Amino acid sequence: MPYTLSIESAIRGIRFQPIYSVAEKVIKAWEILSLLQPGINHEKYFCSLTEQSFLNILVWQLQIVHQMKNKKRYYFNVPARLLCSALAVERLLPWLREGIILELQDPHGYISLSGSELRAFDAHVKLLKSMGAELWLDDILPLQIIDLADELARFDGVKIDKSVVLQNPLHLSPLIKHCARQVQFVLVEGVENSMHFDMAEKSGSNLLQGFMWPEEQFFISYNPDWLC
Repeated sequence: MPYTLSIESAIRGIRFQPIYSVAEKVIKAWEILSLLQPGINHEKYFCSLTEQSFLNILVWQLQIVHQMKNKKRYYFNVPARLLCSALAVERLLPWLREGIILELQDPHGYISLSGSELRAFDAHVKLLKSMGAELWLDDILPLQIIDLADELARFDGVKIDKSVVLQNPLHLSPLIKHCARQVQFVLVEGVENSMHFDMAEKSGSNLLQGFMWPEEQFFISYNPDWLC
């Protein structure tokens, strides 16, 4: 299927992916993702989107959670460069509260921000946090730690990329220990079975995410008329 489809044609619903607390031994949060039409590769499709399309989807997702009228914790993906835009941040502010987590889905994008972009980013993050939101860094890889250096301290938490558990498990514990020195929470992605669970738990992670816990899917049409 071609990846020139409009958002309205590509999106058929929303996904709630559970996040498990190691300390409390319960599901404590959910990552919010879009459910696409059958045959569409999620990664390739979202890589083809403009920043404006990303923003529209994010606002739509935030509005859906807002209508649920609860105080639970939800994670939303956002490209790093989007938070450099004052206009984009202005559209996000009405939908933020405590328990809303914006996770930068592209550590490489954050690393590549220019000095002026980073200053705008920092100013906008202060606004987001003033509304109660948190900022996390998603999909961390061992090779990115050098480039990130002390940058991790800017974030409330980090997510370890699923490839570490699935392909490079020996790197997991050192990576978690490094991250835990700078952030409050470390989440491990890619937990698919009891072996992954034990590995991540023993490595010192606070939260776990993966296909070990079935996600919920809701069929709901993307409606740009909601956007404001």
